Amino acid sequence: MWAYSFMQNALLAGLMVAVVCGVVSVFVILRRTGFAAHALGHMSLTGAAGAALLGFPSLLGQLLLNSLAAVVMGLLGDKVKKNDLAVGVVLTFVLGLGAYFLFLFQNNYAGSVMSILFGNIFAVSNSQLWGLLILGISVLALLMIISRPLIFASIDPVVAASRNVPLRLLSVIFFLILAVTVSMACQVVGVLLVFVLLIIPGAIGMQWGESIYGIVALSVMSAVAAVVVALYVSYQFDLPASFCITMLLCAGYFIGLIKNYVVKS
Repeated sequence: MWAYSFMQNALLAGLMVAVVCGVVSVFVILRRTGFAAHALGHMSLTGAAGAALLGFPSLLGQLLLNSLAAVVMGLLGDKVKKNDLAVGVVLTFVLGLGAYFLFLFQNNYAGSVMSILFGNIFAVSNSQLWGLLILGISVLALLMIISRPLIFASIDPVVAASRNVPLRLLSVIFFLILAVTVSMACQVVGVLLVFVLLIIPGAIGMQWGESIYGIVALSVMSAVAAVVVALYVSYQFDLPASFCITMLLCAGYFIGLIKNYVVKS
């Protein structure tokens, strides 16, 4: 099955997204920005549908809208965690707008709505692969540059501030990284399940890892393994790839829960 070009493209796209999400997932958990990641994932719906209506690639619409929202969230900093209601109201408005775009989009381009909502990794083109590669390299390179102060600020922001670490700048940069990562992940699992790749790999890494670098490595490995196995299962049993990825990652997390329970008892 790996001889087919669409499977090769799906595998390459899945691996690129899995690696990036595996790394970013750890910082999402450390910085407690799960709700923001969830919000960006749903905002991608409006960006993708709006871009499709205008005849542009959905990834471009997702990147533009998510980046705008990311800058606002980054400037708010810790206020994002304390103003869930405000973020929720804005998210509801944007999501309602996206639902209307989807209504118009469905009337004109029937059959493509599901790929926005749940992703379609088997339809990734060569041009999309190049776009994902450029975005993935950019995200990982930027994370390498800011990794030390970002880890410091994520674990102990009070001490980091006393050491003159630029917390607000780091916050903006991280949210921009998160916006790009969300847009990439939507190509694989869609806007409704993007939360899976941005939370569970990092959670699995936390269950088994003992150092920050060990946690990141385990997070990446779990995301990569889930994508590869999911593609195989999806092809063999004619199941949605996004469903398979979700179930495999959830199973991995529950195994970690059982392990922790056994160790404690």
